[in-house]
Amino acid sequence: MVVGLAVVLLCQLLGEIFAYLTRLPVPAPVVGLVLLFGFFLVRDRWEWLPFSLRSEEIDKSCETLVQQMALLFVPAGVGIVQRLGILEANVLGVLAIIVVTTAFSIAVTAYTFRLVSRWFPAPTESQE
Repeated sequence: MVVGLAVVLLCQLLGEIFAYLTRLPVPAPVVGLVLLFGFFLVRDRWEWLPFSLRSEEIDKSCETLVQQMALLFVPAGVGIVQRLGILEANVLGVLAIIVVTTAFSIAVTAYTFRLVSRWFPAPTESQE
C-alpha cells in the first residue's frame, strides 16, 4: 500500500510541477490524475517495472483514498463556515451560480450520454 500511495503522490507532484512550469489554466490535481490514468494504461505493457508497480497495490491505495474522501471535504466545510458573512452578502450571486452551473452540468451530461450512446447500440431482445 505504501508503494501505491507513493505512486499517487508522485503523480500529484509531477502534476504540480507541470502546471507550475507551463502556466496552463489547468489545475495541478487534474494534471496529476491524467498522469496517473496514463500510468494505469501503460503499466501492464512495461515488463521492466517491478512487480509492486504492476500489482493491485496502487488500485488498493486509490480505493482506500476514495473510501475516505468524505474526510477531505471537512476543511472546505470549515472554510465556508468561517466566511459566512461573505456568503450572506453575496447570496443572490452564489445562488445564481449554483443554478446556472447545475443546469449546465445536466445539459453537458445529457449531451455526452447521447453522443456516447450512438457508439454503443441498444441491445435487442432475442425473438424466439
